[in-house]
Amino acid sequence: MIEDISFIDNTKNFKQSLFQGIIFKFSPSDKSIELIDSIKKEIKFHYANNLDTLHLEKNAEFIAKNLIKTLKNQDSFLNIFKEILKEINFNINECYRDKFVVRIAPAESNKATYEASRIGVHRDTWGTNIFQQVNWWAPINSLDKSNTLIFYPDYFNKPIKNTTSSWDLDIYLKKRKLGEFDYPSAPQLLEDFHTNTKIIRVDIEPGEILCFSGSHLHSSSKENSNISRFSYEIRTVSQSDIDNNLKAPNVDCELNRQYPKIFRHINHNQKLKISR
Repeated sequence: MIEDISFIDNTKNFKQSLFQGIIFKFSPSDKSIELIDSIKKEIKFHYANNLDTLHLEKNAEFIAKNLIKTLKNQDSFLNIFKEILKEINFNINECYRDKFVVRIAPAESNKATYEASRIGVHRDTWGTNIFQQVNWWAPINSLDKSNTLIFYPDYFNKPIKNTTSSWDLDIYLKKRKLGEFDYPSAPQLLEDFHTNTKIIRVDIEPGEILCFSGSHLHSSSKENSNISRFSYEIRTVSQSDIDNNLKAPNVDCELNRQYPKIFRHINHNQKLKISR
């Protein structure tokens, strides 16, 4: 299910595998290490202590909230990420992306602010209704298996009940802009997993990058940990995948429209448009 890879030698095969549920783990490179170092350098400017033990600080939640706000969508990080995509032979000329985000997952699963928390079970495509979406995710500090990403591969082609039929990204964005946090940031799960559901706990080192379809059902782990997890993420959509109708299956998303507006071209910043 998770395939180690250094670069893309055949784009068509890579995309077909990706949208059939294969998760790729890219090996460390000079650029991926540079990105980790750049993020850590910026963090240390605002928080000089050990990242792993952030949760031990008296004001840990306040520190995490301010760090996430400071680190969000910095052009310098995005520019290095563009170089990483070039390095692995991913075509950026047709690539649209959402915001580059640094996240902090608290060591204690029940300790969270709106900005820093463990994510619940979801598919990223539940938020956009765009099934050409590719997720890129990587740790900034070393992971603990009790504070990592979990995949539920049995559900890649299997539906699960959720609130996509009533959730609206525009409502969420409007409330977020007003500083109101009473609306869920993503559609919610409405049923339990079936018995003996297979899970995959991600084992990945800083410098490695996970690449997977946004249709994968995944979450943060639920256990308490001894490590505060720092990671970065960004999502991309390629124009050729839209033009060629190359995409992951939609098994349970009931959004009434698509939301391409959150994606902008990685070079010229124009919004993604999807004609239907």
